[in-house]
Amino acid sequence: MGVNYKEVRNARQWKATRGLSQAEFNSLTLSFGQAYERVHEISLTQGAQNLKQEMALSSYADCLYFVLFQLKTGLTQDCLGVVFNMDGSSALRNFQKYLSILELALQQQQALPRRHFQTLEEFKKYLRLEPEIITDVTEIRTERPANKEKQQDRYSGKKKSYR
Repeated sequence: MGVNYKEVRNARQWKATRGLSQAEFNSLTLSFGQAYERVHEISLTQGAQNLKQEMALSSYADCLYFVLFQLKTGLTQDCLGVVFNMDGSSALRNFQKYLSILELALQQQQALPRRHFQTLEEFKKYLRLEPEIITDVTEIRTERPANKEKQQDRYSGKKKSYR
């Protein structure tokens, strides 16, 4: 039994499992469907009928929820497969496929941030135009270096662990 996004009960759960409100999700689902059909030149339901098999992710909302859930939770492919009732390799393949569709949908909505810059000056100029910048500064533990000099560079003295 996989996760069913239709069973999410409140706004907090919508944000926790997708990072979007229900209205934002519904709007993005429409763009996602258009992007899917643009790439594959066939609708998801027509593709399923041609395969003559039942799909684990049978609607655009299912596919979008799947990729947003993975982006939000960061599960291993095997765990993602268990959650969505598919094997790990199918989970990875579906994630990669639907992530590219999501990127196209966000491009179509002009909601995808720019990710590539030729120079540092170009990047700085781009940032000056942005009203708000959000940065992920999550601290990640690292293995303690064997080299004494590198240990001193890495160790702040504030925490007692190198992990």
